[in-house]
Parts: sequence; structure tokens; C-alpha cells
Amino acid sequence: MDKSSRFAAGKNRRGFFPSFSAGWRMNQEEFMKDISWIDQLKIRASYGSLGNNEVGNYDYQMFYQASNYTLGNVVQIGMAQRALSNAGLTWETTYLTNFGVDFGLFSKLNGSIDAFIKNTEGILIDLPAPLVHGNATVPKSNAAEVRNRGVELNLNWNDRIGEVNYFVGGNVSYVTNEVTKFKGKEPALNGTNMIVEGEPINIQYVLAVDRIVQTEKDLAIVEAMEQKNPDAFAKYKKPELGDFLYKDTNGDGCITDDDKIKVGNGTNPTVTFGFNFGASWKGFDFACILQGATGLKSYWNGQDGASFWPLVRRGNQINKTIADGRWYPGRTDATYPRLLDYSDGRNAVASDFWVQDKSYLRVKNVQLGYTVPKYLSQKLMIENLRLYVSIDNALTFTGYEGLDLSLIHI
Repeated sequence: MDKSSRFAAGKNRRGFFPSFSAGWRMNQEEFMKDISWIDQLKIRASYGSLGNNEVGNYDYQMFYQASNYTLGNVVQIGMAQRALSNAGLTWETTYLTNFGVDFGLFSKLNGSIDAFIKNTEGILIDLPAPLVHGNATVPKSNAAEVRNRGVELNLNWNDRIGEVNYFVGGNVSYVTNEVTKFKGKEPALNGTNMIVEGEPINIQYVLAVDRIVQTEKDLAIVEAMEQKNPDAFAKYKKPELGDFLYKDTNGDGCITDDDKIKVGNGTNPTVTFGFNFGASWKGFDFACILQGATGLKSYWNGQDGASFWPLVRRGNQINKTIADGRWYPGRTDATYPRLLDYSDGRNAVASDFWVQDKSYLRVKNVQLGYTVPKYLSQKLMIENLRLYVSIDNALTFTGYEGLDLSLIHI
């Protein structure tokens, strides 16, 4: 039982977050003792809950401050409500249910399989408030729910060939994320990130690019759209040679924000994985760790690719890939649109063209070592002496063209 003074006195102040776990070691049962190749077999289940009280200290109370107002053409000093209250605020709660199996086989293979469901309820979010409240701030409300579901597999193999000991292992997890309750069908947008019920958190919401206009045939498509609807390009500028032609996904004949589509699976990868392997022989040892993820798409912003835009401005740089792949008169195989002055952003509109797949495989660590025999190290009054060289983040294999901010240390 937890209590928080950030909530009003009474039942809302208290939070009860129980947890328990249970396991069954099946390999120790009488009916399995004759199965010699099973070293370990354990079935387990657990349930737990956690609370979050990250709100303002006085959000459940009305808050007044000194405020000036005019009465009889004279400035008066009074009090005004600067913050609305929410006496119903209470704990945000996460419930996690897990089922797993641990096993060991042949005295060489061991691993585990887990499946879990994680529900977060009463998430503290900001809801819109009627304009009648003026400039008074609005407290958070317990008004959202998110569900995560996933499975994870771990496997490790240890064996020996002659005088060489070796090991191979790996893990992989698959996780889906869904907003189950938010603001009904009303989305919340932050740049290209969108939160809406039924979709992953921060799914990308952008226009779709049909093509780069490079030929007279492409121009004819543009002209036909404008003839059919003179307002076809009223929202975004009419494309010319070298420009993007965006898709009219809703079929209304106009390119507007209503044509935006949902892209990706949010800001977290759906699959993460890792591998490790190594060997040892007569004091020498080698180990390598690989790590990666897939199922993550990200929109390029100023931090990821400030120079990765087809815009020209004095003092700014242009990425070489953009410069070499840009459209110019006479070219029909351009991979990027033409370069325009920074004031003309028709080709820098948020679209799926600028959404990058951030899947990767990284050589996280490579290590080579040698353990000095004890009869030599003890002469130096050292119980154990191991010399080694290690390389971190040696290589990364990815199609993503932006900066890897995870490797930048300040």
C-alpha cells in the first residue's frame, strides 16, 4: 500500500500494487526422473503492478494568484484562479502478467521462453479544455490506457571440441504496442508523431509521395489533376519538374492534410535481438557480441538530418547524397527532388519519402584476451593476470542514412 500527498485525501491518495509469482520445477517430479537428457524444466508465472504519481504537487487543488484588473478605470489588485483543479486525480497503474519456461537440455543447451502482457491504465495525460476557462492551466487526468504484448526467447549452447571450449547464444524479442484508450477518435499530433486509439504510440502521420515529376508524362498527370479540380494544389504548391507529386489518398481531388497516412510502428522497434559467441584455448579467449533491432521507422528532423533537405540557404550545407541524387534539367532518373531556396518548402513537407527505416545490426563488442599461467603471475605476486584488447561498436550495418545519436557521447 502506497500513499501520495500529490492526490486528494481519501481513497484516491492510496494505491495498492500487489505482485506474486509461482513456479513448478517439473524435472524434479518423480515421473520425469528417468528422462536423463532434461537437466532443467521449470514453468513459472508472475503478476505485478506498479504505481506512478508524476503530477504536480497541488494539481488536485484550486490555485489562486494575485492578479490585476480594471474597475472604474483604475487598476485594482485582486485574486484570480490560475489553475483548475482535478480532485479525482489518482495513481497511474501498470499491470504486468508473465508466463515463462526455463529449460536445460543435454547438459549443453539452456534457455527460456517468456510471454507477457503489460497494461498501463489511468495514464496521466493533458486533455483539452474549453476556452471559457481562459488562460487557467488544466491539470492532468487519468484518461489513457496502453497495452504492450510480446514474447522473448533466450538460447545458449556451451560445448567443447578437443581442447577448445566454445559458446553460442542469442536472444530475440517481439513486442507490439497499442493505445487502447486516449481521446476517442481524436488524435494528438506532435510534429509527425501521432497518438490515437488503436495504433502504436507515436506512429508517423505524413503525406505519401506518388513520384518525382521528371518527364512530360509526369507533368501531364499534374495538369490533369488541376483541370479536374482547380484547387488541387491550393494547400501545397503545384509541383513542377523536379518536385514531389503527393498522393490524393482520399480521392477528393485535392492534396491536403486529409491525405496523410499512418506509417511505421511508433517510436519503439517491434523486434530486438542479440547474439554472442566465443571460444577459449590454452589461455587464449575470444568473444563477440552482436546486437540489433528492426521494425522501427523514424521521420528525419533537424537533429537527425539538418543537411538532408533539398533546400539551399546561405551558410547551410547540402548532404552529398542529396546533391548527387537531385533532379536537374534533362535528368529523368533522379532519386531526390530539385534544390530549392529554403523559403520554398514544397519538397520538404512531412512525407513518407523522409521516413527512414532504422533497422540495424551492430557489432557491439569484440574482445581478445590471454590469461597468463598462474605459475608466472604468482611470481609477480598476482593471483590472476589477464591481458586483453576490446573494441566497442566496431561496425554497424544499416540502411539508415542519418546520425546514430546513441553513439554520440558528450
